[in-house]
Amino acid sequence: MREIGIAFLPFLMIFLMLFVFKQSSVRSGFAAYGTAVLLAIFVPTFHLRTVEIFDSSIHGILISSVVAYVLFFGILLFHLMNEAGLIRTIASFISHATDDPVRQVILLVVAFSPLVESSSGFGIAIIVIAPILIALGFPRYKAAFLSLVSLSAVPWGALATGTVIGANLGKIPLQTLGSEIALMSVPTFYLFAFASVLIAAGWKGLAQRWGELSVITGILAASIWLFSKYVSVELAGVLASMAAIGTEFLWIRISAKRKAGNGHVFSQVSCSEAESEMSIIKAMSPYLFLTGFLFITRLLPGVEQMFQSSLKIDLPRYSFSLPLLYSPGFALLLTSLFTICLFRMRIDVIKKSWQSTCKQWIPVTLSTISFVAMSDIMSSSGMNAILAHAAASTLGPAFILFSPLIGGLGGLLTGSNTGANAMFIQLQIEAAHQLGMSPQLLAAAQCTSASHMTMASPSRVLLGATVCEIRTEENKILRNVSLIAVSSLLVIVLEMIIYPLFNV
Repeated sequence: MREIGIAFLPFLMIFLMLFVFKQSSVRSGFAAYGTAVLLAIFVPTFHLRTVEIFDSSIHGILISSVVAYVLFFGILLFHLMNEAGLIRTIASFISHATDDPVRQVILLVVAFSPLVESSSGFGIAIIVIAPILIALGFPRYKAAFLSLVSLSAVPWGALATGTVIGANLGKIPLQTLGSEIALMSVPTFYLFAFASVLIAAGWKGLAQRWGELSVITGILAASIWLFSKYVSVELAGVLASMAAIGTEFLWIRISAKRKAGNGHVFSQVSCSEAESEMSIIKAMSPYLFLTGFLFITRLLPGVEQMFQSSLKIDLPRYSFSLPLLYSPGFALLLTSLFTICLFRMRIDVIKKSWQSTCKQWIPVTLSTISFVAMSDIMSSSGMNAILAHAAASTLGPAFILFSPLIGGLGGLLTGSNTGANAMFIQLQIEAAHQLGMSPQLLAAAQCTSASHMTMASPSRVLLGATVCEIRTEENKILRNVSLIAVSSLLVIVLEMIIYPLFNV
């Protein structure tokens, strides 16, 4: 029992730093990392030599670099597109396609938000979606609430960096894990979509558009699963979102023909003159370029092999490999350069975007490094094994029900599926092996639950309240978003109960 308590101290440190001492994720992460190091030095049961602590720390930095590479250029691309007015143009085009508030929610919250989150991550969708909803006439509270609930595709955020971390640490093929997460997320996609319409328009709005909402959500969920399983996990969120947006526009066009007897879809609300100067195709061109490049480098065998073998960092001592040109980070880098050149962006604008990117990227990267390094030390020293054995022996087969709760706790504490996976996925995998359960299933539960609980993390709620300028209603938003996030956890727990019955 004493060893279990000691092994749990790094996790306890995270909780205390975040919620008792009100410290940042960076400070909390490094405090937990320091705790793990001290335990590995001074506690005989978990003793590691200095070189082993060093190697585990370096391995944590290397694994985090995979995420940092993608995340930096994902955030930079968002800021470049935002400064060029592209996000505003795309969002305005989508939002003005209809003056029906339910359809606006379907377009922006259900369909468009996953595109923004999948390409940039870090809750950027909150910053994009909330102001548009306010401009459309939604109350600020509802705009903040809806922007948080729109974070339904977090497992594919920043081209699936959190899922990549989970796959690397859990030693599970990325497509296997990605497709499991996609399958597990189908019910939660519907939960978030229906909740969004209820928030925006109540039961009357849901009764009016439930069929349309069900189809669009189904397109999103099915597309994410298909692309994750058969094409690319990194691309799945982007492509599925485009499919959902396209389907909803088609639905609106057909509805307009039936209602007005002609083919004019956007006659209800016209875009402003300034916005109409830039075509939607040109505004979408960075996303199209990114998608095309990733398609070419992943679906053409000769090209794929060339990119995988060129400029490859290979460190056998740390079981680490990073093909710099094949990483989604390189695709985002090229897309950023493409955006700069196509829209002839000024040096001062590029500099501003770079500075904004660094401001967001540095704390996320540092916290990720600390959590991954902590997890590596805990794994190497046997702390994870002790905790997993205790959980397995205490809970037995019932551990499968607690797996999503562990993942959800990580997402709530860190506000990041990447950080949560770094903290807990190795513990989940270890418990799966000890109980004879499917490691893929518990890893998927970890990733999915952690991702969905990020919408209720204090940092994300604060971001939503700040963007909408309603800091006084932060606690109210937190309470209501938490109800939806916890509901998603209960859905995942139910899936874990059903899974053994079908022996999928």
